[in-house]
Amino acid sequence: MIEAVLFDMDGLMFDTERMWAEAWTEVARKRGLENIGAVVDSMRGRNRAGCMEVCRAAYGEEFDFDEFQAQARAVMNGLVADRGLPKKPGLTELLEELRRRGTPAVVCTSTRRTTTEGYLRQAGIAGCFKGLVCGDDVQNGKPDPEVFLKGAALAGRDPARCLVLEDSPNGVRAGAAAGCRTVMVPDMTRPDDRLRALASAVAPDLFAVIPLLDEL
Repeated sequence: MIEAVLFDMDGLMFDTERMWAEAWTEVARKRGLENIGAVVDSMRGRNRAGCMEVCRAAYGEEFDFDEFQAQARAVMNGLVADRGLPKKPGLTELLEELRRRGTPAVVCTSTRRTTTEGYLRQAGIAGCFKGLVCGDDVQNGKPDPEVFLKGAALAGRDPARCLVLEDSPNGVRAGAAAGCRTVMVPDMTRPDDRLRALASAVAPDLFAVIPLLDEL
């Protein structure tokens, strides 16, 4: 029986991964950086340290990641201001079902805490979660399991009794490594055979997660 649900955020709760990719691509184009699409794919699901590692592997050790990230975040903030923060289909209904059941929910994201808190407030769902574990709360970002192990502890549940919801390959790997039952809800990356083997299920959307609460 599922006793807690651990939610990723970008690409899982909010349709923001495409916006982040757009922001990174815009800044990369202005700087004349190539191959940004593959770099963004590799960064997806990782925290700041992991993203920096990916960028420096692609562009060299002297790459000023913090400046690049700050410029991309400024573009992203403008996109959110213009377009809003679109919730993924089924998010409201899933959170309501968890509330009805009394099942604790925890956000476990690679995004920094200030951004995470702002997004949850803007979406009107901050009160739906028992707590947050963010990218700046862990030493080792996804695919390391630390974020989900801390999320399970925050929920007060054994990881084996927790359901991880993820859209990214790095997140699925982290959930599986934590010993959680992990459901992939694909966003920008489709699961391959290796990811399907790690996941307990692949769901088309968050609506489809609701019956899995009793099936997994």
